[in-house]
Amino acid sequence: MRQIGFVLLFLLGSVYCQDYMNVQFTSETKHSLLDDISEITFSSDDSDINFILTGGSTVTESVDDIVQIVFGATALGDVSLPVELVSFTAFQSDNSVTLLWETASEIENYGFEIERIHNGVNDWKKVGFVEGNGSVSSTSEYSFTDKNISRLTHLRYRLKQIDYDGSFEYSHEISVSFESRVLPEKFALHNNYPNPFNPETTIRYELIRENITKLTVYDMLGKEVEILVNKNQLPGKYEINFNGAHCSSGVYFCKLSSGNYSQLQKMLLVK
Repeated sequence: MRQIGFVLLFLLGSVYCQDYMNVQFTSETKHSLLDDISEITFSSDDSDINFILTGGSTVTESVDDIVQIVFGATALGDVSLPVELVSFTAFQSDNSVTLLWETASEIENYGFEIERIHNGVNDWKKVGFVEGNGSVSSTSEYSFTDKNISRLTHLRYRLKQIDYDGSFEYSHEISVSFESRVLPEKFALHNNYPNPFNPETTIRYELIRENITKLTVYDMLGKEVEILVNKNQLPGKYEINFNGAHCSSGVYFCKLSSGNYSQLQKMLLVK
């Protein structure tokens, strides 16, 4: 390390006609005018570097934190660096795709538009936007869930990263395939299994259109026992578990409602 120190001093002397010294740390870049620095030395155990200023003060930095020192006419700390995208992946479920990406650093990052093409149609469409973190030197994690995939089977996604000044650049593309997914052709509420049951049973149903879907269990008197589902759902096949441990033995009814469709199935709980 002491030999490196001597080389550093030699370089400083040989390029002293330059304007700046740029010190790149693990998380940021700092710059100083060379006229403001009189000497660079290492500590006795080579663990620190001392930047001795012309005014007599000293700035000490740990050697472990410094990646490199560059001399030149450009103050690198003033130059906007692009958003550094280090990962971009996709995870799929039955009726949605979740995109995850991570940046190592960001400068003037307004945000990310999420673009998608599907089923071989080469026409990128914006499907969402995620706000960026502006200017940061630390890791940032982002996510976006595309729930509007309906009957799409082959999809590709990319990120359009946009700066505050309107400039932008695209990420690499990632593909998602639902080729093996067979979407239902008709609305259906299937018999629960097992039936009779004690105390748990599985209820399966199929939707052919996106709609607010409600799945409710009633007793013999028509009293509501439990609401199992009450939310917007896309076309697809679903299953949900019902636990009747809190119910007495007897006949129960499961009702599925979605848009203009509704269906009822009888269930028997035997304890």
